[in-house]
Amino acid sequence: MAIYDPSIADWQYQQQILMLDVEGALRSGEMWLEYQPKVNIRDGKVRSVEALIRWQHPQFGRIPPDHWIPLAEQVGIIHSVTLWVLDQACQDFAALKARQGDSIGVAVNISAKDIAHPLFHEEAGAITRRHGVSPACVILEITETAAMADPDVARNTIRTLSQMGFRIALDDFGSGHSSLGNLASFPLDELKIDRSFLTDVLLHPVRQKILRAALELGEALDLDVVVEGVEDEAIALWLQQFPGLHGQGYYWGRPERATALRLTANND
Repeated sequence: MAIYDPSIADWQYQQQILMLDVEGALRSGEMWLEYQPKVNIRDGKVRSVEALIRWQHPQFGRIPPDHWIPLAEQVGIIHSVTLWVLDQACQDFAALKARQGDSIGVAVNISAKDIAHPLFHEEAGAITRRHGVSPACVILEITETAAMADPDVARNTIRTLSQMGFRIALDDFGSGHSSLGNLASFPLDELKIDRSFLTDVLLHPVRQKILRAALELGEALDLDVVVEGVEDEAIALWLQQFPGLHGQGYYWGRPERATALRLTANND
C-alpha cells in the first residue's frame, strides 16, 4: 500500500488536487472508516468505539487525516464529510449490533462548521432514523477549539442535539483554551482527556497531580471520562486506581474495520 509523502511533489499543488478530490473520494470508495475502542480500564470491556476516516488516494497513496481535513474545513466541504462519516458509522453500528448483539456507542467527530450549520441537528436525526439507530447510542465529539469558535452558537446547537438524545463528548480536553465556566455551561456527557496529560506522567509527581485533577473535574461534573493516547501497560495499570475510568489508545487496540471489531480488549 502506498504511503502519502508530502515531499514527493509540490505541496501547494497537492493541496489543490486534494481539495478537488475529497467529495469524489467519498463516492468512489477511496475513503472508509476504521474504529478504535474506548475501554473500561479495569475490566477491559469496550463501551464505545470512535469512527476514524481513512483515505487511500489513487495518486498520493494513504493520506493522514490531519493533512486533508483542515483543507476540507477551509473550502467548506467538511460538513459533507461529517455527514458521510455519521451515515457510514450508523450503518456499521447497526450491522455490528445485529452480528454481536451487545449494544455499544459509536463516536463521530464534528467540526465547528457542523456546529454552525443551521440544519445539522435535522440531518443527524434523519441519518439515525434511516438506520434504525437510537441517538443515545451516538456520541458526537467536539474539540475545545471548535466549541470555543463561537460559544453561543455551539451551546445552542449542542443543547438541541442533547435534547434529541445524542451524547456529547468534549474531545482533547486540556489542549485548548476554554474556561471552566464555559465547560460547565455545555450539556456534556463525556470528557476526553488529551494525550498530552500522559507525557512523562509516571516520572513526575506534579504531572500526576495535574492529571488527577483533570479526572476529578470530570467526575465532579458527572461526566464519563476517557483518557486518550494510552499506549503502554505501565500507564494503563496506573490509571486503574481511578474507578469508572475509560481509556483509548494502542494498548487496547489499533483502529480496525467494523467487520474485525471485538467487544473485548485485545491486550490480554
